[in-house]
Parts: sequence; structure tokens; C-alpha cells
Amino acid sequence: MGIPDVNLVNGGELFPARTKEEQLFAWLIDAGMQGMPLDQLIEQFCERLIDLGVGLSRANIALSTIHPQVSAFMYTWKQQGGIIVNTHILHSEEPGEGWFASPFFFMLNNKVNFMHRTLEGDSELDFPVLVEFREQGLTDWFSQIFDFGWGFQDEFRENGAGLITSWSSSNPGGFSKEEFNILSRAIPLFALTVKGIASFKAAETVLETYVGRMTSQKVLSGEITRGKASSISAILIFADLRGFTRISDSIGRSDIVKTLDQYFEKMVEPIEEAGGEILKFIGDGMLASFSYDKEDEKETCKSALVASMKMLQGVKALNQEREGAGRRTMDLDIAIHVGEVMYGNVGSANRLDFTVVGPAVNEVSRMESLCDQLETNLLMSGEFVSLSGHHCEHLESMGLHELRGVKEAKELFRIRDEAAFTESDQC
Repeated sequence: MGIPDVNLVNGGELFPARTKEEQLFAWLIDAGMQGMPLDQLIEQFCERLIDLGVGLSRANIALSTIHPQVSAFMYTWKQQGGIIVNTHILHSEEPGEGWFASPFFFMLNNKVNFMHRTLEGDSELDFPVLVEFREQGLTDWFSQIFDFGWGFQDEFRENGAGLITSWSSSNPGGFSKEEFNILSRAIPLFALTVKGIASFKAAETVLETYVGRMTSQKVLSGEITRGKASSISAILIFADLRGFTRISDSIGRSDIVKTLDQYFEKMVEPIEEAGGEILKFIGDGMLASFSYDKEDEKETCKSALVASMKMLQGVKALNQEREGAGRRTMDLDIAIHVGEVMYGNVGSANRLDFTVVGPAVNEVSRMESLCDQLETNLLMSGEFVSLSGHHCEHLESMGLHELRGVKEAKELFRIRDEAAFTESDQC
């Protein structure tokens, strides 16, 4: 006898529900499969618990996350008002006294996964926040913690916790035995649903952080086969910090990365704001691209040039700030080029890099190396100038130049008067 067709057995339902409680479980499974936004998941889960007769008045969920700036997301739901708080806890934030005096901190540090406190009566409560809850009219409170196995270790996520939950009632006598039975079965499945959704979001965040927004979308869509690439028209920007070796020899090791981050911040923001993609950081340099179609080539050229000038302005402002604080500074050199490149997977069978390759990539890096020699911070190729239509009196041709490894000499341009060029409506 073969395995029966699942659809014939349960009508195509992922979890055939026979009771209202099982309908909640089926909904949680479907929500996880569909990747429901977390705020909607929490709000609807709480509402469905109330429909089952659970006297839920307040819920709090703190979710650990992988994010370059955010350490955790915290959601607070109240029966009167639904989701009322969605707080981001930043890596840079120092935990306050309230955190160290909280039941969550105690539970994490003592590896306690479940804690229950009755708030009715005059009994002494061991955490200040529970006293506040009693004063607000809550009668019962419990917390349950779920370790996702992500191995996080920092001030907020001791012992690698993934999800911290708490649930409160304002009904006389608190949660009943039957309510606890429902919650004890539903909450772990809720936690599993949250983990499924959060895991994919974490993957999205990690990819966006390390390979860029557009590239991450391609990777997540399954374009991870070696050799798979497509030809695109792109404006390429190669930016490099002049004097990094000198400054790195004069500052402490712990300050090298911090200093680079300050400069890269001024370099990255204008590119991303203009719709460009940061392809990679190369030591103290950066490669970025703006892809374009025939109908928007001039507008894209303008965006790339404006972004480059904003990068220079940002670094100049940073240098003034650092000089005022008695710190060493670095200059920024930028080259802008245009060409057909292959955009896709390059590397070994098990280690790939999703990037752009082609002669134009090598040429733009060779162009940047001439900035110091030509006494300018911004060089543009003749191809870029021609495509952009910026043939005006504020551009100055630097003549033909040999680029290492490039067969034909390239005509290079610089901006003669940056202020005039920025203010000109003709360019």
C-alpha cells in the first residue's frame, strides 16, 4: 500500500484542525510559511488567544536579531490598543538600571526559561516592574524564554536567547488552569513561527549588509550558481583613501577600524541615497556601481556624479572635524567610468563573490591611481563625459593617459571649478 495523497486526506490543509485551539495552531503554521510581518503576527496571535477565552491583557516580546545597528526588537501589545510599542534596541545602547533589575535579566543569567508571579494581593514582589504591573491593575504575569540556538553573546542576549516573552492578565484570579493549558501549547508554536520568520529576515539583513541590497535580492532568489552572470551597462565608481598607510602607522590598532568606518560612512551614504550599489570594500577603497538603461543614462550619470561630489564634501567636512580634534586626516580620490560589465557569480565551487567583472572595472581602478599625479580628487573618463552630456566650460580635459594593462590611452577629465559646476544648470 503506497503513501496516500495528503490532499485527499486533509483537503490540502497544512494542519487539519478539528477544534478552535487546533485552528490557532494551523494559523500559526500558515503564518510562518507565509512569512507574516512580526507586528501583524503578534497582534493577531493575541487576538486569537482572546477568542479562545484566554484573559490576556498584555504581552511583551523581545526578539534577538542579526543586524549591524539593532541588537533586538521589542513589541508590546495591550488589549486596549493592539501593538502600541515597537522598540529597537541598538548595539550602541548601554542597558539601563531597569534592565539589570528586570526578571528577564535574572532569568537569562540564571538559565531560567519559565517564571510565574501572581500579582494579586499584598505579597512582596521581587522585581520593580511587577510592582508597576500590579499598580496598573494586572493580576497575573509569566514569562517564557526560547533559545533559538543562534549563539548570540552580548549585553542584551546572555546565554544566546532568541525570544523573550511575557504574558499578563487583569482578570480576577489571573489565568485559569484551562487558560494556562492553552497558552502552554500555543506559545512554543508561536515561538517556532517567530523563529522561522526571523531566520529569513536575518538572512536578508546579513546579505544586504555584506553584499548590498540589489545583490542580496539576486542571491536570495537563487542566483548562486557559479558562472551565472548577465551583461549590464553600468557607471562604475572607484574611491580610495589617500594616506591610509601613513595614518594607520601613527594610530593604535583599535582606532584603525574606527577611523575607516568614519570615512566609509561619508562615502557610502551618498551612493546609496542616489540608488547606487556598494559592490565591495577593498582595504581602504570602495567599488560602487549604478546600472542604467538607454532611456535613463544621462539621469543616472548625473546621480553618480552628484553622489561622488557629496562623498568628497562629506570627507572634507570630516577632515575639518578631525583636524579640530587634533586627529590625522585622509583625502579621498574618486574615478568615474562607464562600460559593459558582467554581473554575477565568480569564484570557486564553494566560495563565490557576486560582483561585476570586465575591462571597465580594471580601467576605473587604474584611473583612480592617477588622481595624485594629476593633482585632482575626481577623474572622469571620456566615455563617461560623453554619455553624461557634461561638455561644459567647468570640465577640463587632462589629455590622453596610458593606463597600466590597458591597450589604448584614455582621455581623462576633471572638474575645473567644483562650486561653479555644482551651481550650473547646464551641466
